[in-house]
Amino acid sequence: MPWPRLFLVDDDRDYCADLEAVLGSRFQVFKAHSGDGALEQMDQVVPDVILLDVDFGEGGMSGLEILERVRALENPPPVIMLSGSQSLSTVVRAIKMGAFHYIAKPADLPELVNLLDQALASGLNRRQIQAQRDELGRLTGNFVAGDDHTFRLLEKVDQVAETETTVLITGESGTGKEMIARRIHAGSPRREGPFVGINCGAVPADIIESEIFGHVKGAFTGADSLRMGKFELAAGGTLFLDEIGESPMAFQIKLLRVLGENVFSRLGDNKDLCVETRVLAATSKDLEKAMARGEFRPELFYRLNIYRIHLVPLRERRGDIKPLARHFLAETLPRFPRQIEGFSPAVETRMTEEQWPGNVRELRNFVERAVINCTGGLIGLGDMFGQGPGFTVGPASFNEAKDLITREWETRYMTERLSETGGNVTRAAELSGMSRQSFQRKLRELGLRSGDFQS
Repeated sequence: MPWPRLFLVDDDRDYCADLEAVLGSRFQVFKAHSGDGALEQMDQVVPDVILLDVDFGEGGMSGLEILERVRALENPPPVIMLSGSQSLSTVVRAIKMGAFHYIAKPADLPELVNLLDQALASGLNRRQIQAQRDELGRLTGNFVAGDDHTFRLLEKVDQVAETETTVLITGESGTGKEMIARRIHAGSPRREGPFVGINCGAVPADIIESEIFGHVKGAFTGADSLRMGKFELAAGGTLFLDEIGESPMAFQIKLLRVLGENVFSRLGDNKDLCVETRVLAATSKDLEKAMARGEFRPELFYRLNIYRIHLVPLRERRGDIKPLARHFLAETLPRFPRQIEGFSPAVETRMTEEQWPGNVRELRNFVERAVINCTGGLIGLGDMFGQGPGFTVGPASFNEAKDLITREWETRYMTERLSETGGNVTRAAELSGMSRQSFQRKLRELGLRSGDFQS
């Protein structure tokens, strides 16, 4: 694991040199002797913790002014104040401004090391919170199973989770690849670190490198400050690259270097940074065929495919269908004023016979729709599938009834395509054999919004 980055900001050069001598065996030490110099360096280096002197000489920024500027950063590191005067009012003010703690000069070494360790732990928690916010809305929870095939697969998942091995998770869209990735993380030695995920197919090609590796100030138009990428946010934890098969070739080359050498550089910078992150990748694409077409680099495939977990579609593990449906029902009911005890026997039989092309995601959508439709104690065929005892077309003519049923079928079809692609209209249109314009026009006709399907 790379050493944490400690930033010493003090106008006393001799004192900085002394601290570097005693702390250099535990930290990568960076130094600045003025406020301007410190802020300039922080455009290039993201410290894990800062030791900041309160008392600077005449001219330039004071320690509290530097603290204020640091706290205004997008992801401010924890700051420990160094005070020679031990002024109580200054210390209180620094704490109110957001300083992590303070220590008097000359610092007692064991006390200082203890404070630094606490600050580093605080910084890790901050990254975890940031990662959780970035992941808000993505799939969470336990992997519900009832099929023997799935139980055997989960045994393999739990076995590889205990290692540091890179894992490639494959399977159709909606089969639960991210759930498996989260299970691997939860069972790994990195479980206390952050889980950070990104859908490579949903990020435009011209910004994916910035999202993954970060960028420095001025790297491109609009890059007004240094930004940490997903790799840095996942430090000490797990980075999940979803739909890696959709990533651009130029990005694949840079990712290959990280996996091979554990170093990367931010966009617009030529300095190498060490990375200590486990990588999990997933794809619904056949990467062997993509390699044959020249759309995926073989070297990257072999780096990722050290251990593969393949999720078969829901239609091939029918023992999971009823447990999943009951789980989704229990998950959905608290959000709706319904008194529903479960599914009718006819619905349970029908759901195990369906093909579920949208897999688990489609089943979840059907259950939620059934809860909305249901007015009794049990979900019936009409509630779940729009037919059977609960399905009527009213006093409509043949053509009117045909139009109604056609519209319902079109709505289901378009919903499945959007669910499969996470709301990616271009990809959904390709799967449907339609132009993007025609697909969007049909969405407008049916009153569907692609944004409702984006994870």
